[in-house]
Amino acid sequence: MSQYYPQQSGPYYPPQKGPEEDYYDVDYEYEYDEDYDEDGEPWTQRIMFFCGCSLLVFLCIACCIGLGVVLWFVDPGSSLVATPIPGSDIGLSIEEPAFPDESVVNDQGTRLTILDVNRNAALSDVQPAEGMELVIVTVELVNLGEDELSFNERDIALWNQFNEEYEPISGVVDGALGRGTLPAGSGLEGRLVYEVIDGEFDLVLVWDVGSDSEPRYIYLE
Repeated sequence: MSQYYPQQSGPYYPPQKGPEEDYYDVDYEYEYDEDYDEDGEPWTQRIMFFCGCSLLVFLCIACCIGLGVVLWFVDPGSSLVATPIPGSDIGLSIEEPAFPDESVVNDQGTRLTILDVNRNAALSDVQPAEGMELVIVTVELVNLGEDELSFNERDIALWNQFNEEYEPISGVVDGALGRGTLPAGSGLEGRLVYEVIDGEFDLVLVWDVGSDSEPRYIYLE
């Protein structure tokens, strides 16, 4: 004996299709807009962002260069490359001495200048040996640094072309350079007396203060 199942009816039977099922087509080919990238962002937006960053970097570099130029004109000493002291880069070797009218500056910041050279000088207290003559060299020392420095006339010798050394004769002339200290920003003049071979030329003044500075050389006229 069979059983009877009543037929179901109502607003929800048979099942209704969803709106997605009415529009979905597995064979549909989608078209992509070339104005958008894979992330869905417009290409124009990315290009504008890149141009904006480049402009910002350019403006930063330009500002740095402009600031450096302004600082240079306001205070040239603030530049990264220090300007050498005039005279500090000449007279560095016996082969290339400074000229007689040039001043030299040693590593301590002291400047030496030859003011006068008196060949075959006559001094009452010194009689040169036969075949020799006296040479009086007047020099000026100026302390360009900020600290007090010592000086000694024994640091200034004459060399001939064979690198033979003539040391100064101390205490035989008025206004001798002698020895002492030189305050910062001050200078003095002094005379040095040497006994050399009569008529000897190609003499070079050698200024050597020791390990604190490399020697400086000035050709003696």
